Amino acid sequence: MLSDSGQKPPDELDLLAGSTVAGKYHIDRMIGRGGMGAVFQATNAAIGKRVALKFLAAETARDADAALRFQREAEAASMAESAHIVQIFDSGRSEQGLPFLVMELLTGEDLRARLGREGRLLPETAVRIAAQVAKALKSAHAAGIIHRDLKPDNVFLCRRDDEPAFVKLVDFGISKLQRQVGVDTLTHQGAVLGTAFYMSPEQAQAFPDIDGRTDLFSVGAMLYEMLTGAPPHSAPTYEAVLIAICTRDAEDVRVKAPEVPEKLARVIARALERDRQQRYQSADELLADLEAALRDSRALAVKTRTSGATWVKPPPRASSLDRYRALVLGLVAALGGFAVAAYLVTRGGEPSPNAVAASTAASLSADPPASLRPEATTSAMPPAASGTGTPQTPARPASKASLGKQPDKLKPAPRPPRPTASAGVAGGLGLSTREP
Repeated sequence: MLSDSGQKPPDELDLLAGSTVAGKYHIDRMIGRGGMGAVFQATNAAIGKRVALKFLAAETARDADAALRFQREAEAASMAESAHIVQIFDSGRSEQGLPFLVMELLTGEDLRARLGREGRLLPETAVRIAAQVAKALKSAHAAGIIHRDLKPDNVFLCRRDDEPAFVKLVDFGISKLQRQVGVDTLTHQGAVLGTAFYMSPEQAQAFPDIDGRTDLFSVGAMLYEMLTGAPPHSAPTYEAVLIAICTRDAEDVRVKAPEVPEKLARVIARALERDRQQRYQSADELLADLEAALRDSRALAVKTRTSGATWVKPPPRASSLDRYRALVLGLVAALGGFAVAAYLVTRGGEPSPNAVAASTAASLSADPPASLRPEATTSAMPPAASGTGTPQTPARPASKASLGKQPDKLKPAPRPPRPTASAGVAGGLGLSTREP
């Protein structure tokens, strides 16, 4: 419902900033908001410690399953004690009756944001992140907790003095507590819970005996995406993705990322085995192989730096608009050159190569699109053959005199500045955690 001014009136979550909850948590500001609720930065007035408060929206809180999952998150995260699992200190309800969790305040970004910015990661970086996820799962599984919704959105990369990307697993809202008495009330018969791209075949088929091996499949899927820029199974619909996961083996990671070491490719292939009996049987087993692969990746990185080669990411694809502009500009340049040649022929003279080149240069000088500028041309060049890591030098124009002196080597475009990291815990709410 809109107000007279045409704007949506504030709800209970909008009014929380500046208030005090449970008599001691002063809410400083909203960090992010999603369809299910919001996360706020707050201060424990008693000790001055900054924390994150995660609230369910009033409408969501009225849903029994959603409220139970919210409480499940607190229980699961508290039982699985690990440095790589977000800490939950307290829970309760606000004066307006909104359920909330008090969590540690994290500074950094989630893996989804990192991949959205960089596309894909170096093998050493990707393995280091996956190994930390495996450490978190080792503790969770030992406590009888299966996450069941591992995805880049739930892997938070914290900034710390000793580690630029210290992993914290968040959102245990649909986790399964194996050791609880009775039936898991969050798993109805035939219900499929989780995110399609990272779901194991047995989870996609809603098997009743899901165990920790489903999480290990998800680690393999995330590692695959970190290295290639895409999940191992893709399809246009949710249902088609699930069918692909259940019926097709993942393509070898080296098809899309040839620089991945063979040992690491084998680790990923085993983690993505459709038959869970052939998959890694424990997080500890996966962690051991990831740590061995990490040592190999570091050795390869040192060897690459010593040889002077560099790892080159594939260039981003030009947008359809840029390609259209480039095509139009090319046609205009060609027609301009043809017109000059035709004019000179009608005057009875042979067209000079310099005259045609000058005409073409003039047509190109009128504010060329980004896709044809020197820096864009360099960034759009395909990577060199594996092992060299050096981009090929573009061909020089035939007539340097008419087009002006060309540099010996085009300089690559400067990389855009990295966005400032933000603070927050937004797991499971689909929240943006950018600074206001």
